[in-house]
Amino acid sequence: METWIVIADETQASLVVRSTYGPFYEIERWKRTSHSPDYFTQQIADRLCELQSHFDDLMVAAPPTVLERLCRALPSVKVTAQYPRYLTHLSQRELGQELRQLCSA
Repeated sequence: METWIVIADETQASLVVRSTYGPFYEIERWKRTSHSPDYFTQQIADRLCELQSHFDDLMVAAPPTVLERLCRALPSVKVTAQYPRYLTHLSQRELGQELRQLCSA
């Protein structure tokens, strides 16, 4: 069983996977260009809709406004957990610690 985690803010997002074997690893990254925040969010949502048959659980961690936009853009994808947190600025080590805590909650 794999848990996929979207970590996003207003300008960037990552798709991180936690496999049954333990470690977290990034499989996709998005950067917002000159498009609107809504367009950026929709791009992420469209890609997650394409990939939804590949994951069992989807968690989303983002600042409250971004989290709200993402969840609105994902009506057909079941989001199992939402975290109104700003995690994109963390180092790899700090992010790993945060993700382990979120996944064990």
